[in-house]
Amino acid sequence: MSRDEDINVVLTGNPNTGKTSLLNALTGMSLHVGNWPGKTVEKKEGCISYKNRTINIIDLPGTYSITPYSEEEKVSHNYLMAQTHAVIVQTIDVNALERNLLMTMELLALRKKVILAFNFNKEAERRGIRIDVPKISEVLQIPVVVIEANKGENKEELLEEILKAAQSEFQMPYYLQEMLKENYEIHHEISIRFFKEKLKPFYSIEKTIQRTDRIDEIILNKYTAFPIFLAIIFLMFEITFTLSGPLISAIRNIFDWMGGLVGFLKLPGLLSSFLSEGLLGGVGSVLAFTPLIFILFLMIALLEDSGYLGRTVVLVDPLFGKLGITGRTFIPMILGFGCNVPAIMATRTIKDRRERMIAILTNSFISCGARLPVYLLFAGIFFPKHAVYIVMLLYLSGISITFIASLILSRLLQSQTQNSLIIELPPYRKPSMTNVLKHAWYHTMEFLKKAGTIIFGSVLIIWTLASLPAGVTYGSAESVLGQLGHSISPLFAPLGFGHWSFTVALIFGLASKEIIIGTLGTLYGVGQGALISAIPTHITPLGALSFMFFVLLYTPCLATIAIIRQESGSWKCAVLQPIVTIAIAWLVSFSVYHVGLLFGFH
Repeated sequence: MSRDEDINVVLTGNPNTGKTSLLNALTGMSLHVGNWPGKTVEKKEGCISYKNRTINIIDLPGTYSITPYSEEEKVSHNYLMAQTHAVIVQTIDVNALERNLLMTMELLALRKKVILAFNFNKEAERRGIRIDVPKISEVLQIPVVVIEANKGENKEELLEEILKAAQSEFQMPYYLQEMLKENYEIHHEISIRFFKEKLKPFYSIEKTIQRTDRIDEIILNKYTAFPIFLAIIFLMFEITFTLSGPLISAIRNIFDWMGGLVGFLKLPGLLSSFLSEGLLGGVGSVLAFTPLIFILFLMIALLEDSGYLGRTVVLVDPLFGKLGITGRTFIPMILGFGCNVPAIMATRTIKDRRERMIAILTNSFISCGARLPVYLLFAGIFFPKHAVYIVMLLYLSGISITFIASLILSRLLQSQTQNSLIIELPPYRKPSMTNVLKHAWYHTMEFLKKAGTIIFGSVLIIWTLASLPAGVTYGSAESVLGQLGHSISPLFAPLGFGHWSFTVALIFGLASKEIIIGTLGTLYGVGQGALISAIPTHITPLGALSFMFFVLLYTPCLATIAIIRQESGSWKCAVLQPIVTIAIAWLVSFSVYHVGLLFGFH
């Protein structure tokens, strides 16, 4: 390789070994890092300049073997097989050195230049693990660099080793020949024996009860697991609403003040209407919930970084087994609380095609972050003293309906193979506040980008349609928007929300669920104050509950439909899934409303 050529570096390794953290440390990028297996589902790339050399770094999905079984493992396999001159940096969790090194042997069998990045060394030291790194490097005949990926420690040393490897040719270690089988595969049994005979003297573990094991005795106990899970979910929402409430009110007051300022300035009628009803009433209604989004994802990131969320997979596996699937489908479900799009992409970690299709088709029943502002607005208006319980009910209902839909689909899509859950639980770790804040900030910025693009564009269309034809009262039943809503609203009258404004909001909510609030804000006028006072004039508390259930279950956003088409490889799924979810949403909302009427609610 000449001095002027770019150096291609591939980061690979077992899941949850710190690859993405290392990519962030080397490149200064801000990719979110997860403390559970299967977080990265497609390759990520970064580029840096070091000592006048351009280094292209690719972070591949985590895999236990270069033999592909799941979709994300195929990404890693195909890329590794195609790259002939790349330097491979394999991140190693030194707490499970033997298992990690099995993949090292497979990489060497492909004649790849490998550098080992030993990660989580401080954690291993606390656990009583002793590692003689120079001796292990000497035996393996591979460069080994001790790092702490999340803090960027020793990244300079790692970059130096990358430069050296880029200038050298592959040298096959002496021990590899006896491990090789045909087609660049290795005998794992010989690899394990090599580890025990040659490396064990330089790697010792004290026989102590680990903190993770002690915590799991309580967290995963069959008597305490679900009560703890429900308590954690309740506390997450309680903290989110308690902390975000004053901030939301402050932002509402700012937009109300700005709306009053627009009226005071006595601008031309059309411009004044656009600024007040359109921009401030629509986009402002959505932006008021920015603190809620930030704090919710802060809570989720704390649970994820601590290692608890990964354990919910094991928690639900016995229940999922009765549904004909495994707990691995729960990983995309958890991601769905943030956004259904990356959640459906995360189904690539599921090896079984049938199980993956079930996860894809049912994920939209999980409440994404875009639905939460709708819940909070309606629950806050109609159930102010019980808003936390109402929102928790909606989230748990979404999970329950996902279970029921999974059971039905597992019966329709029969499998000839018996699947079982094999997953490595991440250790409990003290959450990295940098990572937690980065996670929350990333999702908040995505929310703000939506407000500035999709939501603003939708609000502009809504305002225009609500203002036409010329001379009509803004947002009235005689406007184009009002006529559209009136033509469809009879379908929703049996559900308790027959006013045309809610119909229009649901239609525009197909683009993004936050637009439901933006639509109502645009129609009802300036700021949250007008919105909060106007909504109860058109819907009862029971109708509001029915409306929230419909928002929970009906057709996902257009981006989610597109990703269903991509990941399922079927237009039929992309068409049928929205139609079926609308039918389910209608039936559930109808049941909620009419059962409520039977019990005397209104």
